[in-house]
Amino acid sequence: MKNRLPLIFLLFLVGLLGSSRVARASHMLGGDMTYVSLGNNQYRVQFRLYRDCSGIAPSQFDLSCKNGGCSATAAIITPFVQQGAVQAGNPFCTAVSSGPCQGPAGLPNYDVYNYVATVTLPPGQWILSTFQNARPALANIQSGDLYVEATLDNRNQGSTAVANSSPQFDPQDAPIQYVCWKQRTTITYSSTEPDGDSLVYSLAAPLQACGTPVVYNAYPGSAPVLTPISGPSQPCYFSFPGLPGGNYSPTYPIQQGLDTVGTCPTRVGVVRPFIFNQQARTITFTPGIYTPAAIGSGTNKYQIAVLITEYRRINGVRRVIGTVRREANLIVIDCGTNSTPNPVQANPVTTNSNTSVVNTVDTTRIDVRSCSYSRLELNFTDPDNLRTPSAGQLLTVTLPANINTDPSMLDSGDVGTFSLTGNGTTNPRGVFFFQPSPTTVGRIIRLNIKIEDNACPIKGVQNRVVVIRILRGNFAAVVLNTPPTLCLGAATVLQGRALRPDSIRRIATNTTQPQVYSYQWSASVGGNGLPTATNTQDITVNPTITTRYFLRVAPTLGYAQGLCGDTTSILVRVLPAMPAPTVTRNGLTLTSSYATGNQWFRNGQVVPSGTGQSLTVTTSGTYTVQAYVASSQGNCVSPASTALTVLSALHAAPGTSLSVVPNPTPDGRLRVTLTGYAQPVTLSVFDALGRRLTEARVAAPSLQGTTQELDLGGCEAGLYLLQVRTASSLEVRRIVRQ
Repeated sequence: MKNRLPLIFLLFLVGLLGSSRVARASHMLGGDMTYVSLGNNQYRVQFRLYRDCSGIAPSQFDLSCKNGGCSATAAIITPFVQQGAVQAGNPFCTAVSSGPCQGPAGLPNYDVYNYVATVTLPPGQWILSTFQNARPALANIQSGDLYVEATLDNRNQGSTAVANSSPQFDPQDAPIQYVCWKQRTTITYSSTEPDGDSLVYSLAAPLQACGTPVVYNAYPGSAPVLTPISGPSQPCYFSFPGLPGGNYSPTYPIQQGLDTVGTCPTRVGVVRPFIFNQQARTITFTPGIYTPAAIGSGTNKYQIAVLITEYRRINGVRRVIGTVRREANLIVIDCGTNSTPNPVQANPVTTNSNTSVVNTVDTTRIDVRSCSYSRLELNFTDPDNLRTPSAGQLLTVTLPANINTDPSMLDSGDVGTFSLTGNGTTNPRGVFFFQPSPTTVGRIIRLNIKIEDNACPIKGVQNRVVVIRILRGNFAAVVLNTPPTLCLGAATVLQGRALRPDSIRRIATNTTQPQVYSYQWSASVGGNGLPTATNTQDITVNPTITTRYFLRVAPTLGYAQGLCGDTTSILVRVLPAMPAPTVTRNGLTLTSSYATGNQWFRNGQVVPSGTGQSLTVTTSGTYTVQAYVASSQGNCVSPASTALTVLSALHAAPGTSLSVVPNPTPDGRLRVTLTGYAQPVTLSVFDALGRRLTEARVAAPSLQGTTQELDLGGCEAGLYLLQVRTASSLEVRRIVRQ
């Protein structure tokens, strides 16, 4: 009996120790591991443990370093050393927290342990890891070891030595978060990349060992459902087709609520999406299941993980240089009537700043332009405060503490500055003053913003990512309704404009002052058409040929002098000189050689209806035509055509007679006999085009008859017209020259 008691006591003690180890370890809620290169193949590795702080303190963690895959033997095993004090989480309101780990009944708080180890890692493919038994009970995965891992590929590429610092997680991101049942929640997973490598974010399964993901549980209530939702008089059914796959997964790690679509007789349940925004580095979801009887238990807890894969181009080859993971634990609670704070609203207020804002489900995207001053306001509100009566909840806004000075953020004013007022009130407000240097073009800045209210017992929390993109701005302009087209010899006024803010901000004095811009014009063809002074805002140009005019507008105050100028241009077309129209005649119809844009004239006066290509003469006279071509600055006009005299009617004086012999004339000689004419007579011969060939005048014809000879010997064979004109009569004869 004496020999057995110590053995029994020893077995009891072993069991007690074993159970205490499980109890201690089962409070581990997640972790992440990152590293920083110290040079000469030396690395400082940081491991953060997230733990339900109601449990016993964790056991010693060791860093394991394997080269060559999971099956390799650990080349290095070294203990992690805890750094600093344990950091307690703060998800509860002050009224219910009696200590750093004391929340409301059944709701645990969490804390964060920071560990560091320094190791030398020769070139290789390294797996850095640590583990401890075991995870707590969870809704979506089966319990197992907590295994935290990062990888590093520091193999040399030829003669190029490779060193790498992994992405560093934003410490502001809470890895453990209470989320409200049936309310949309956004979780942020941002990180900074110290080496400038490319990062790809993806949802991943948590690991329980090297190369071994956790086992996911089956969905509750994932089977198809068809159930009536109205009485027999109006039959209608709710139909849910079920969840695909049957198990939770990395891309669907938490049960979502249902939306009902369609109309009776069948309304269909559609699962709300689990949104992963790879670019913004956020996860947005709406918890759909909560079990009140299991408050604080694994039934309401879910584990999610994000994998960051780091790529680098080395000697022209793009390769994976490393990976890091972060796990988070989500605890679903019933927030009752309390709503989470609204997503932040951003509003640009500076005229001509060209700053734009796009608000999406999980992101506020702000596009700002280089060299432009812009003021943008952020408004933080809570829906409970917007109701009547207002809940009067106080909002606390948390941003990166170094937002104004960090080179990856606002960079000490090189991008801009940020200020926050009213923090801890019902309506905090933030103000961005942007004034990006041109050297910042292409930069993307991601700011994690957390807004929490002071509701009890659980504070409502809204996470938001503000993505700021710095774009190149070219906002010089030449103001004209349409690009000008000029007639040769015409002029036009070009008006220069700077479509930028009319003021700039002086950071030192926190004031604004008017901006002054300089203007400089030039031409693509020497100085064609430019005035003497080309440094004015508006100029008058008179080009002789088609010319492109360039305008450079530059701010003279603030910014980086010489780097912020904008250039624009405008093409001024010059129409070629227009030749005079050629007129052809067919009887009494005259036709211009221009198909369009004609204007006919009779005896130098406009023929009102004479705007077509052809004109039928109804009144005798001398006719010409001009052509017009429209331009943006007016009509270009051709010279007038050769004058053409047209006789539209024959009027012989009473008691007169006229004879022309011989007609036809073989040699061009004609005898014109005038009888009964008492007034002077003019004899004119015209060709078919209306050109006068010869003319003779009989000053005092005899009433008994006067003969006048005409000679057309120099004319070619053809048809000619003889015009016999007095002061009161006109007679025409056709003459044929053989």
